[in-house]
Amino acid sequence: MKWEREWGKAVSAVNAGFLALPLEKAHRLRELSRSMVALKDRMQHLVAQVDAAELCAGCGGACCVCGKYHFTAVDLLVYLATQEPLLTPRFDNGLCPYLGEPNCLVPAGYRPFNCITFNCELIEDRLAHSEVSRFYLMERELRELYAEIRSLFPRGAMDGSLLRDAAPSPILRTTTAF
Repeated sequence: MKWEREWGKAVSAVNAGFLALPLEKAHRLRELSRSMVALKDRMQHLVAQVDAAELCAGCGGACCVCGKYHFTAVDLLVYLATQEPLLTPRFDNGLCPYLGEPNCLVPAGYRPFNCITFNCELIEDRLAHSEVSRFYLMERELRELYAEIRSLFPRGAMDGSLLRDAAPSPILRTTTAF
C-alpha cells in the first residue's frame, strides 16, 4: 500500500510539472521524448541480436531484483509527452514492480536508463567489439537526452527516482517549484 501511495503522489507531481510547462518547452520535451524512445529501441534491438531476452529469462532476471528505484521522473515525462498509456506497477511481486510475467511491463523504448543500458557479461560477450562500442556511444547520447529533458524544469525538480526506500523522492519535495 505504501508503494502505491508513493507512486500515485509522484505521478501526480510530475504530471503537474508537465502540464505547467510553457508551450515552447512542452514542444521541445515531445521532440526529446521521441528521440529517447527511438534511441532506447535501437539499443534494445542491438542486444536482441544476441538473444538477450533468452539470456535474461535463463537467469531469472537477477538484475531486476532492485529495479523499483530505477524509474525516474524523466521516464514518466516521456510517457506523458508521447501520450503512451502509463503502466501499472506490480508492487506485490517481490521483485521489480515493472516486471510482469514473463516480461518487463515497460516497452523497451520507455525503460529506465539503468534497465536499458545494463548488459551483463553473458550479453556483452556475445556482441562484436564494434557493437559494444556502438552501444556505449548510444548510452552517452542517452545520458545527454536525460540531462536535456531535466534542464527544461526548475533545477532538481525532475531529478531522481519516483520511489525511494527511506526518503520521499525529490519530485515530492519540489512540487511547488513548477
